[in-house]
Amino acid sequence: MFSQAVMRMIDRSRMAIGLVIILAAAAAGCGGPSLRAQDAVKVGMLAPLNSGVPAAARAAVQGATLAVEEINSNGGVGGASITLVVQDDRGNVEEATRQFDALVAQRVVAIVGPLTDATAIGVAPMAERAGIALVSPGATGTIPYAGSSFFRTALPAEAQARALAEFAVQTKRTRRISIIQDGNEYGTLVALAFSQRVRALGGEIVGTRLYKDGHTDFSRHATGVVADGADAVLIAGYPDEGALILAALKNRGARVTMLGSDALYSTDLLSWARGATDDLYLPAAFAASEPLPAVQEFVTKYRRRFSETPDHFAAQGYDAVKMVAFAVRKNGSSPAAIRTALQGLRRFPGVTGEITLDRWGAPARPVGIARVRVGQFELVRR
Repeated sequence: MFSQAVMRMIDRSRMAIGLVIILAAAAAGCGGPSLRAQDAVKVGMLAPLNSGVPAAARAAVQGATLAVEEINSNGGVGGASITLVVQDDRGNVEEATRQFDALVAQRVVAIVGPLTDATAIGVAPMAERAGIALVSPGATGTIPYAGSSFFRTALPAEAQARALAEFAVQTKRTRRISIIQDGNEYGTLVALAFSQRVRALGGEIVGTRLYKDGHTDFSRHATGVVADGADAVLIAGYPDEGALILAALKNRGARVTMLGSDALYSTDLLSWARGATDDLYLPAAFAASEPLPAVQEFVTKYRRRFSETPDHFAAQGYDAVKMVAFAVRKNGSSPAAIRTALQGLRRFPGVTGEITLDRWGAPARPVGIARVRVGQFELVRR
């Protein structure tokens, strides 16, 4: 999802480095080799709490925390409670590798995270060498050298981009589409997959404009979209620049269908765009408005616990911990046993949907489409 370039050090007061959440309960578990009740199964978590995406990181941690609390209140796993150890990787590859080593030194059995593409790319080879599973609730890009130790609850960016292209061309009947993209690997990956699918469906990409991390003036980009005669525009980037792009399009009076990459599905965007987000369409890995009982139960518990509505990062953090707990119950709490169980995961009932992991550790499930209406995300296609 997020590349290293976007991880700027902002809002340092949000949460402290090395946050450690210890949630304990003692009771009997079921399935897999039993553990002593006094033992705690340590699960690590890497999240960019102090970075350019603080809300996404906080949501993922809160989702993971809720899952741990639920598991422990229901007897833990294999007769032991779960301890969640959260480390702030700051969205920085160097820091992520340091914090990975710190978690391994604490003998965690698996790690939820990292959240971003860049940190996942940096840490995945280390996890493969250490034989410990990573379950990312946010990385959507291609993760080279991931081996057999990298898994995710986040949907791959290419699948999300293709689904958005199909929605734009087949449902919204747009044919002339402009692209404004971050020039980094994430923006390029999304734009390429989207463009290929649009052309395959008979649509046309009438203009592509790049920007770099830190760009603040998008008036030229907005003017170009209008000059293209586009009837839709894809914004492939992150919430900070995305908010500025939406504002520029609104100020320019661009009457186009607005489409966004999955990274824009964030409360950060709603806060920073200040009313310019209505009728923005996004690929949706989760929507709190989904009427399924399991989803509504999760939403109710999350709201009660954190006084806010969960987004897809919260749901994906929640599912990641639940998947690790399932693996412990099935195979036992050794890192190798957990990794093996995750490799064979099929039809796991997550709040993000039924999860079956493919050969690359990615969930094979449908991509929904959400729309922003009056500052809220709503699901328009399942």
